[in-house]
Amino acid sequence: SHCPAACSAARRSRNHAASAIATRLNVLRDGLQRPRALAAWLRDLRAALQAAGQWDGLVQDVAGQSVLDALRLHEGAEAEFADADARIPLAEFTAWVNQALEAASFKPAHPAQAQVVILPLSQLLGRTVQAVVLAGCDEVHLPVSPEPSGSWTPPQRELLGLASREAEALAQRAAWRHALAFAHLDVLWRESDNGERLMPSGFVQELLLKRELALASDPRVRRALQLAPTPHPLPSGEALPVRRLSASAYEDLRRCPYRFFALRQLRLQEADELDTELGKRDFGNWLHTLLKIFHETLQADPFPDLPAREILINQAAAQAARDMGLSESEFLPFAASWPRVREGYLAWLAEHQAAGAVFVAAEVERQTPLGELTLIGTIDRIDRLADGSALVLDYKTENRATTAERLKQPQEDTQLAFYAGLVEDDTLAAAYVNIGEKDATRTYEQPEIVALRDELLDSILTDMARVARGTPLPALGEGKACEYCSARGLCRKDFWNE
Repeated sequence: SHCPAACSAARRSRNHAASAIATRLNVLRDGLQRPRALAAWLRDLRAALQAAGQWDGLVQDVAGQSVLDALRLHEGAEAEFADADARIPLAEFTAWVNQALEAASFKPAHPAQAQVVILPLSQLLGRTVQAVVLAGCDEVHLPVSPEPSGSWTPPQRELLGLASREAEALAQRAAWRHALAFAHLDVLWRESDNGERLMPSGFVQELLLKRELALASDPRVRRALQLAPTPHPLPSGEALPVRRLSASAYEDLRRCPYRFFALRQLRLQEADELDTELGKRDFGNWLHTLLKIFHETLQADPFPDLPAREILINQAAAQAARDMGLSESEFLPFAASWPRVREGYLAWLAEHQAAGAVFVAAEVERQTPLGELTLIGTIDRIDRLADGSALVLDYKTENRATTAERLKQPQEDTQLAFYAGLVEDDTLAAAYVNIGEKDATRTYEQPEIVALRDELLDSILTDMARVARGTPLPALGEGKACEYCSARGLCRKDFWNE
C-alpha cells in the first residue's frame, strides 16, 4: 500500500537530481556563447570540461589524450594561438574543433598476436590462419568477372600497363581457390539488399552445382516481435529556460514546437558540409554587405547623380566580395546578374528618396526586454520618413510572389513584426524590399505593422510562458517547414503510426 507513495518520492528525487544537472549544464553552456579569441576558447573549454567532471576521464584514456593533444587543451598549449587575436563566434570555433579532430588520427596499440585479422580476399595468400570467414559472397560483392576500375577502354588499359578484365577475373578465381584450401571455412552471403533479391556469387553457385559445398543450418532462431509503432514525440522544455529570443527562433516555435525544442533549446545542429558552390543565401549575404557599405558611404558624402552612384555601388560590390573572401571565379554567378540588380535598385532608391525617406543605419543590432525575455535581432535597415517616423526595412531576394504572400497573411509572418518590436516607436512603418535578379526592386509595405507588432509581442509572452510551464512541444510542422527541417530525423515523422 506504500508503493505509490514510495514510487512518487523516488520520482521526485530523480526529477530533482535531473533538474540540478540541467541547471549546472546550462550555466556551463551559457558561458560558452559569446565570441572570443581562439586561445580563450581553448582555456574556457578546458575549464568547462573540468567543471563538468569530464576532464579526468579524457586524461586517463589513451584516445582521450589524443583528443586533448589535437585540440591543444593541455595547460599552456593554447599559447600556440596567442597571436590569433580575432574574436570568433561559437559556430566558427565548433567548425575549427571539427577540422582539428578530422586532421588528427588515433591508432590504438596493436596486439602482438591478433585474434582476428580483416583482409581483402586477395591478401589471404601466404598467411597461416586457423579459420577463415568469407563474408559478402554474393553476386555484387564477389563477382566472377570484376569490373575494372576507372573509365579506360581495353586498349588504353593495355597501353597503360593496367590489368585487363580477363586478368582480374583470373586473379579473383585464384584467390577464391586459395581460400577454399583452408581447413575451417565459412562462406556467407546475403539473399537481399534493401529489399532487392541477391543471388550467390558465381563461385558459390559453381560449388553448389558440383555439390562440393554443404549448406550449414541457419543458427538463427525465429522469434515473434510485437509491433511497436513509433509514437509522436511530446517533449517539454521547462528545464531549458529561454532567455534570448530571435525572430527565426520564434518562427521555429510557431511552425513546429518540436523543432524549437530540438534546435533552439537543445541547440542541436547539423554538421556543416563542405560546399564550394555559391547559392542564393551567399547572394543575399553579399547583397546585404554591399548595401551597407554603399549607404554608409553615400550618407557621409552624398552623390545625387546616377553615374556617381553607379561607381560607388560598384566599389561597394567589389569590397563586399573581398570581405567575403570571394575570388573572381566564385564571383561570376553574382557578376552575371549584378548589372540588372544594380540598375533596378538605384532606380528604386531614387524614387524612395524622392518621397522624403532618408537612410539612418544598416545591419542594426538591437536587444529589447520583454518580460523575462530579451528579444534580439539584426535589422537590415532603418530609414527616417519625411514626417520623422522610423521605417524598418528588410531586404528579400526571393521570388516576388513569396514576398507578396507574406503580406496576404500578416498574422502568419513573424519576421517584419518581430523586427518592429525591436524599435520602440508607435508611429513606425515597416516594409520588405524585394531586390530581384530579374525583376525591378520593389517595396512591399505592411500597413498595419504597429497592431501586428503588439499582437506578436503578446503571442510571444503567451507562448513562452507555456513553454516555461512545461507544455508539451509536439512536432506539428507541415509542408516546407518539414521538407528541409534538420530535426526531422529526430521526430521520426516518416515512421509515425498515424
